[in-house]
Amino acid sequence: MPGKHVVILGGGFGGAAAAITLRKLLDTEHTVTVVDRAHRTYLGASMARLAIGEREPAKISRSLGALTQRGVQFHQAEIEEIDTCNQHVKTSVATLNFDYLVVSTGTDYDWEAVPGSIQEHSFYNIESATRLRTALRRFRKGRIVIAISRLPYKCPPAPYEAAMLINRFLDQRGYRNCTDIHLFTPEPAPLGITGPESSAALKADLDARGITLHTTENLSEINTDTQEARFLSGSLINYDLLVTVPVHRSPRVVREANLTDGSGWIPVNPSTLETTSENVYAIGDVNFLPMANGAPLPKAGVFASGEARIVANNIAAQIQTRAQSVFEGNGYCFVDQGTGHGRLITGGFLNKETPRVTLSPSSTRSYAKKIRFESNWRKWKI
Repeated sequence: MPGKHVVILGGGFGGAAAAITLRKLLDTEHTVTVVDRAHRTYLGASMARLAIGEREPAKISRSLGALTQRGVQFHQAEIEEIDTCNQHVKTSVATLNFDYLVVSTGTDYDWEAVPGSIQEHSFYNIESATRLRTALRRFRKGRIVIAISRLPYKCPPAPYEAAMLINRFLDQRGYRNCTDIHLFTPEPAPLGITGPESSAALKADLDARGITLHTTENLSEINTDTQEARFLSGSLINYDLLVTVPVHRSPRVVREANLTDGSGWIPVNPSTLETTSENVYAIGDVNFLPMANGAPLPKAGVFASGEARIVANNIAAQIQTRAQSVFEGNGYCFVDQGTGHGRLITGGFLNKETPRVTLSPSSTRSYAKKIRFESNWRKWKI
């Protein structure tokens, strides 16, 4: 049988995990190629720590070129066109033919969706987190507003973590007593998927730190001249420092390939992660996988990795004509409380009746697990 070529678009959590797993499962006559515009990939879960000066870029990143040491080809280029009918991907460097395609491009940030947001701060990529770091070091007093623009967004606990980390950062520098921190979310309750008791516990974490939570608020416009943030409800708030979670959307090249549906994301078979195109899979943040309550599976690295391993196993199973596996939707996320303590969100997100998800009590053990998670990611243990 002639060797097969698997092309993986994106080298983040899902893309890297799929490549490494496939390379372990397939014989060397089969080729695995990762395509990404960047040579380095960054751990989004550590961006808030970087923003307060407790992480450095080199410590929360890794080189995708290192995948070649594991027998994976790395193709650094812009993805220009995905042709699922003719089974090729056109990049800025070459055209790659594939037998199997794994779309793991992640999301793009639509900074224009909320006018003025690109001029303010964020921590959702290395550039914005580094710029926020400079702004926080210069901050002395006033009002800090953290605003989630829209649902869904990557790493649901991240804005809450950021609020608590900034709280501790200012407290250590002696500026917390002259600072107000406000957090705005479109959700009716923080991390509502965890249930009312857990949402209440997270709100209590914010209350204990003097962080004011505003729910069911979608950021709509920012006036950078008057430093006012306006919301779809009509409410507005003045700020001295504004931190936004940008509007997320699927990459243009994915939409132009007609892989998305009305949700704006790529629909997939919940068991196999296969798209409506044969031998084309979508994993991680770019896909749409509904839970029993109708909400999409959270966009988090742990799910991208879990989906990647299932897809890799099933591609190898097709090539080797053996039994395939099913994605069950079990996962977890961390909530870094900024004090050497943390919480752990864990459970079965794709249970048939309703997601069965819990939020653990605050503990040093949960925080230690997060640190170990970061360390494993840097070592490609994903």
